Amino acid sequence: MTSNERVITAAYKNDHSVSLRPLIQRPLTPNEIRLRVDACGICGSDLLTSPGEKAESPFGHEIAGTIIELGSKVDKLEDGQTVVLESSSACGRCSNCRNDRQELCTDVQSFFMSNSFGFSEEMIAPAVSAIPYDGLKPEIASLSEPLGVAIDMVRLADIRLDSNVLILGLGPIGLMALALVKRMGARRVFLSACSSKTARIEVARKFGVDEVVDPSVTPLPTYDFGCKIDRILVTTPPPTLNDAFQVGSNGAIISFIGIAYGDKAYCTFDVNSFHFKKLQLRSSYASPALFTPLALQYLREGVIDGEAMISHRFPLTKIEEAVRVARDTTRSVKVVVI
Repeated sequence: MTSNERVITAAYKNDHSVSLRPLIQRPLTPNEIRLRVDACGICGSDLLTSPGEKAESPFGHEIAGTIIELGSKVDKLEDGQTVVLESSSACGRCSNCRNDRQELCTDVQSFFMSNSFGFSEEMIAPAVSAIPYDGLKPEIASLSEPLGVAIDMVRLADIRLDSNVLILGLGPIGLMALALVKRMGARRVFLSACSSKTARIEVARKFGVDEVVDPSVTPLPTYDFGCKIDRILVTTPPPTLNDAFQVGSNGAIISFIGIAYGDKAYCTFDVNSFHFKKLQLRSSYASPALFTPLALQYLREGVIDGEAMISHRFPLTKIEEAVRVARDTTRSVKVVVI
């Protein structure tokens, strides 16, 4: 493709609407690739707008595609190869990377920096972000990005065979974390979710949850779990951490990925109680991504049932409907644009 050809891309507006528009593709730099986007999942973060958000922003970061052009210095990748993209990648050269602290890379590589995103016919990405895959449908392969987040959150929670686990939030990451925790042999696993989210609860039951607690009916601090909760995975906004601190037993580990903006970005809690209970709060922020090959392996091997995760598929021309369905968490699980 020549750099002056146009492709169709989607932009998310701060009034929560979506528009399709033509985009003129620029030439590649030597270390970039151009993809035909085959599938891109809608993440919960795609549906948020932060203070100061642009009036209109391209979006989409859970990407599986096919390479259609290589930069002049790109090696170990091939034209026509199917790949998934890490939303951010460690550089491998900075001091932190060389000291085995890739998660603290100081020169993260990402397509976010080039303002090229996945809800588009084609896009540009750093070659280092491309991970080849085969043996999976593109929409299943695109789950590797959020699955990598779930893997990191579960890793930080240090699940043991005798762990009693509570997961706050029934989004795709929480569901995949549930499947991982069950696979690791946790004793009991609870989910906190509103009973109206019937499609997601159905998947949770398929993945082996022991109990689903509706916090709108029974506040978590008053619920009788019948055991001590020593591991809590939080995928909900920061204010819900207060419930986790109250529910957690002495020495509990709390792994957290929830984000929000404005007043919901803050949490007020009893620090003395936190201290005396010897709680641990571990922030999981999977940027740069560290577990994409493992996530692809789990999807290929069925550790995570990708087909069960995807409730809706839409073509790019129906991106606005796709976003509308994704916002309706009573009937959607994971929405993917093909």
